[in-house]
Amino acid sequence: MGFWERWMQRSRPPAPRPASEPREQPRPERATLGERASLPPEPEIPRTPTAPESRIVTRERLVAAMRRHGYHYLTDERGDLCGLWGYRFFSFHIVENRILQVRGRWTRLGHIERLGELLDLCESWNRHHPYPKCYVRVQDDGQIPVLTEIAVPIGSGLTDAQLDNHLQIGLAAGTAVFDELDRRYPDPVAQGLV
Repeated sequence: MGFWERWMQRSRPPAPRPASEPREQPRPERATLGERASLPPEPEIPRTPTAPESRIVTRERLVAAMRRHGYHYLTDERGDLCGLWGYRFFSFHIVENRILQVRGRWTRLGHIERLGELLDLCESWNRHHPYPKCYVRVQDDGQIPVLTEIAVPIGSGLTDAQLDNHLQIGLAAGTAVFDELDRRYPDPVAQGLV
């Protein structure tokens, strides 16, 4: 069946229905060019509240976020915020107004003899967890601090909720790494061995 045959079938009136079949509701007539069509009123769409606006992350906004959560903090010699959370040291850095870093440092230091074990722990953590980045630094005296870091791009700004979320994730994720370190390497002083 070609195009014209199909077209002709569409323009034919429908065949009469038996009385037992329900009838369709009549369709409203279309308005002609000079008449106005009476359309049903459009349903009112509820307005959603506008999304909070992203703003540039500044030191002042970090301070406000700390205060919102009741965190106690200090300011270091470079003007960065830092403090102790569960006896673990964390610092907060804004790098070139493009990146917010939350860094943590384990309260104890490993020794060079344990470098392989600490590297394995960091590698395993980084392989199995999306954050935080876990790494070590070997100091000149052979002691090894274990560090964590979360870096968040902030070039286009963050809302207060996003800023709060990133601070909390940095603290919680770093604490999880340090809890694992404390489990693997119990503090001899806390155990009464020293």
